[in-house]
Amino acid sequence: MSTPISEFPDSPTTSTTFSFGGYATQEVGLPGVSFWPRAGARLIDYVLHYCVTYSAGFLFSILVLAASGGRMPAWVLARFRHVGLTGFVSGLLGFLVYNVICVSLHGSTLGKRAFSMVVVQENGIRCRIGPAIIRELAYFIDSLFFGLIGYLAMQKTYQEQRYGDQWARTVVAKRASIIPEQLRSDGRFLTTLMLAVMTDAALAMIGLLILIST
Repeated sequence: MSTPISEFPDSPTTSTTFSFGGYATQEVGLPGVSFWPRAGARLIDYVLHYCVTYSAGFLFSILVLAASGGRMPAWVLARFRHVGLTGFVSGLLGFLVYNVICVSLHGSTLGKRAFSMVVVQENGIRCRIGPAIIRELAYFIDSLFFGLIGYLAMQKTYQEQRYGDQWARTVVAKRASIIPEQLRSDGRFLTTLMLAVMTDAALAMIGLLILIST
């Protein structure tokens, strides 16, 4: 038989039970979202990122065309056709920064908001920028083998935490399971999304500028 005790002040979503027999305590944390909804949310974010980088590239091409008097030099066209490592790195960095901005300033990317999901700390409070950076950097490990690494890690925890979540001490939860005081408004989401998209686009254009300057 066990008797529940009150929640800790700094852990609004964690409950603890003690056994009268002197056994170890058992903690049940905030329930996490499973793999496939999160994969669907990430797919939406990938599509958005692709659209943003494509639009940034189109705008950059127009600017180069205007600066060159209406006729783009052949060597510039050749560079655009082979973006190589520079384009890959700038795109990767843009997607990472997009996620960090959305998660740290609101808790949800466009994909997560579409699925009513939010990233919070393990105790249910808002995710900070430090943990947001950690979990997004670790995504490059979790996404290996088409996400198999992250999938296997999630099966081992009640809170469905991939390695990035475990290291950052974060949980991807349903918005309905978070206390209202820890959720940010839809107005803040739109502002955050605009900032994240503009930053993603800016990094893509910087990558193209570096490409034609080297």
